[in-house]
Amino acid sequence: MSGDAQHSSQSEGPLHQGAQPIHVWEAQYPDTWILLEITEEDEGEPISGLLLATATNVGDLQDIWRAYNDKGVLTMLTYGCPSEPHPKVVICAT
Repeated sequence: MSGDAQHSSQSEGPLHQGAQPIHVWEAQYPDTWILLEITEEDEGEPISGLLLATATNVGDLQDIWRAYNDKGVLTMLTYGCPSEPHPKVVICAT
């Protein structure tokens, strides 16, 4: 794992913070890949989770994700809210 990951794969279990809604994690970690353990679902949609790891490069989370997956932990990979507006693409078919 490169130095971009903020938490190591050696962290066992959830970090200091408890479960929070997915959108709260995304707002808390802008422009960052976020690996969560899903703690609550609504009809199969993830609602809240525990923070497992974050990284600026998604590849840095692969080994951590695999380790939790091998343990049977339900996880979700998401991306934090962009800190700057990005160009919008509008497609018009005529």
